[in-house]
Amino acid sequence: MARKLHHKKLFRANRGFDHLSLDARVMRVLKHQKEQPIGIRALEVQARILHQERGEFYDLLKSMEQRGELWRKGTSVVLSNGKGLIRAEIVSLNEKFGFARPQAQQEGEQEEDIFLPGRMMNGAMPGDLVLVLLKPGQNRGANEKREGAVVKVLQESDAPIIGVICREPSGYYLRPDRMPRMLLEVQKGSLHGARDGDKVLAKIVFRGSSHFSHRVSVEKVFGDSNQAKICCEAVLANYNARTEFDPQAAQEAKEIAARGIPISELSDRMDLTDTDIFTIDSADSKDLDDAVSLERDEEHWFLGVHIADVSHYVRQGSALDLEAYRRGTSIYYADQVIPMLPKELSNGICSLNPDEVRLTFSALITLKPSGEIEGFRFVKSYIRSRVKGVYSEINRILDNTADEEILNKYAQLIPQIRLMQQLAQILRKRRFDRGAMNISSNESKFVIENGKILDIVPRPTGESERMIEEFMLTANQAAATLAMEQELPFLYRVHENPPVIKVNLLHGLLNRLGITADKLLENPQPKDFSQILESVRGTELEPAINGQLLRTMSKAVYSERNIGHFGLVLDNYTHFTSPIRRYPDLAIHRILTSYLAKMPQEKLKKRYGSFVQAAAKNSSEMEVNAMNIERDCDDCYKAEYMSGYLGECFDGRITGVAPYGFYVELENSVEGMVSVRDLPVGDYQLDEGIELKEMLTSTVYRIGQPIRVKTASVDVSAGQVNFVLA
Repeated sequence: MARKLHHKKLFRANRGFDHLSLDARVMRVLKHQKEQPIGIRALEVQARILHQERGEFYDLLKSMEQRGELWRKGTSVVLSNGKGLIRAEIVSLNEKFGFARPQAQQEGEQEEDIFLPGRMMNGAMPGDLVLVLLKPGQNRGANEKREGAVVKVLQESDAPIIGVICREPSGYYLRPDRMPRMLLEVQKGSLHGARDGDKVLAKIVFRGSSHFSHRVSVEKVFGDSNQAKICCEAVLANYNARTEFDPQAAQEAKEIAARGIPISELSDRMDLTDTDIFTIDSADSKDLDDAVSLERDEEHWFLGVHIADVSHYVRQGSALDLEAYRRGTSIYYADQVIPMLPKELSNGICSLNPDEVRLTFSALITLKPSGEIEGFRFVKSYIRSRVKGVYSEINRILDNTADEEILNKYAQLIPQIRLMQQLAQILRKRRFDRGAMNISSNESKFVIENGKILDIVPRPTGESERMIEEFMLTANQAAATLAMEQELPFLYRVHENPPVIKVNLLHGLLNRLGITADKLLENPQPKDFSQILESVRGTELEPAINGQLLRTMSKAVYSERNIGHFGLVLDNYTHFTSPIRRYPDLAIHRILTSYLAKMPQEKLKKRYGSFVQAAAKNSSEMEVNAMNIERDCDDCYKAEYMSGYLGECFDGRITGVAPYGFYVELENSVEGMVSVRDLPVGDYQLDEGIELKEMLTSTVYRIGQPIRVKTASVDVSAGQVNFVLA
């Protein structure tokens, strides 16, 4: 019987084909092939490669293969996208699976991350650029879960690995923080002084075909992994946090501080030194970048928000500016601060310290009795703060529990403070009336001495904290409105509508919990989410629903395009009020300064047009980086704290469930996991993401459920706490 042959119409060159470049000829033939591989020799013939072009031809194929554009098997090649191959970056990895992010997503297209089973990783590590083959039948819509396999590592990441050294009978191994069950062999002679249990930074020096065949070398030894302080040093190194200032930037800061404020720098500014202006911050704050003032008559409120004029000192293109740009934001963790600017500026010449003349950028805002903004004016000014206000002290004034010492300290300002309380309450009500979400937080404060955590206490939020929050929101709104009205190149703080798929998942969960949320299925508005929060306020479900709703929301980012802020229900919003600790605020001050100096619009666009795009992208990335650092460091300290309470019992609440167990949050904000392995023997199944149910006894562990647990173990290095049932 004759064999049935696969016939494919050969590529036929059209007129003028020979005059095309070598690249163009090769691509035409490959695109004609679609999913059908072609032999390299046949490709050479069909692309009409001349003898003198053969070297360039093979270099082209090699280059395309390295970039992942071409898939080669034996002596045949095919375009990767025609074969269902996708260029992607490994973004997360644990001992059992990983995820790869298609590069198209990084360029702005919305495409789902690809799930990679552990056996399909081909030894790829986080940060590697890989070629992923999608599982057959999985090249579908963006909202469907996709699975694939790594077929080739295109570019190996040289990113360091943070972990703990473990001594085994066969030698020394690195247990990576993100892959605690995966041991990477330390190459002989590469410990560099590290001992069993030390936290280290390592790099891969040999790549095998699987993760377990990689070998690493220790690059830096931090010390005992049971100490949170040591582990935080490793976290900072892992995220490439800049803990030392560039020498040139540091020198610039010293020179600025030494120069002080010459009289000549005050001449073109509004003199506000006779106005009762003061700062309100926490007692231990040293970088005071905002101060407030308030007056009123029968028809208006006159709110002044006075911000340190950092842009006057940090000039565009200077070493200080470059350093601030790279950092993006100050980082606050435990009892430590890694400032965006050197302390000579952040705690010195730029800080609005009491009884000292300081250069400011003032937002002078006129509001109607209802709290609606009627008008605003931005001016360069200078002030002399009357006092360093402290949240806790002002809260005692407002609730009438202040002692004589506090009353004497604020005597001149008490009438104004009470006016501020009135306006803040009006603004806050106005914000919630338009549908802004009131998400309660369970923030905590660490009590640390000599690097050792002693206690975890609630971070109080009183009337004065809420007061300052409303005033800063108002100033930020005014700055963004000005930018929109004047069509300035700008950095906006934007917050997109939540993704439909996440909203649908939230709706399903709420429905199972008996919470009516049908409005979420049809163009949900902020008020719909706000009503859900209010419906569970004060109930056992409140913490869990708060968390679920936060996970549903999109992440607020910086953007040169103003698409509004969903969470705040504002068409115009930005960050203007913290230039000491956030680069976008500094950049905005610089743009507004140029505008006030009457720079022509065309020149403004030329100077800042491309800058705001780059600054928005970088600032958003650095913000996420800082948040990750703060979270990881806080987790290490929480684990260290709980190490002193092994075997002790606590009351908590279930905040999340999974097939492998459930998460419990204690009143002190510590969160840990109860593994299904530590539950009574049984058949446990996850029911629609809200409860873990034992099928024989019908025992249920449900989101929001109060539960008593016992501290079983901690891993300070990984920031993990494990509970068992009490």
